[in-house]
Amino acid sequence: MKRKKYFVVILLVIISLSFNSCALDDDIIPDENDPSAIFLGTWSVSDNETKLNYEVVIQRNPSNSTEVLLKNFAGSGSSATALVVGKTLNVTSQIIGSNWTVSGTGIYKNSSRIDFDYSLIVGGSTEKRFAIYTR
Repeated sequence: MKRKKYFVVILLVIISLSFNSCALDDDIIPDENDPSAIFLGTWSVSDNETKLNYEVVIQRNPSNSTEVLLKNFAGSGSSATALVVGKTLNVTSQIIGSNWTVSGTGIYKNSSRIDFDYSLIVGGSTEKRFAIYTR
């Protein structure tokens, strides 16, 4: 009887250890054939500088496979174009919305977070902003 209990305990330990080795990692290496895939989808944005919350939808740019479109970037209602470089989104200086000039960098942290530092020029006034994208 003691031997049976001992066997059950050892079996439970082995099973519990095997579950730990099967945990998925949030930082899965992006698909080298489609590096934009990790960014695609709807993101809730918390723009810390202005205390605004809005959504941004990131989609593939049908005109350029190395870029994505960020719909409603900076809460503008317009799209910004970003170049995908590894786990980074680079928004080069461009005009969106009601004559806003934007530029910045978004860094993919994990499957549920992107940190975005960007500049916004509206009516000649420049603002530095930091936004957290989550899903």
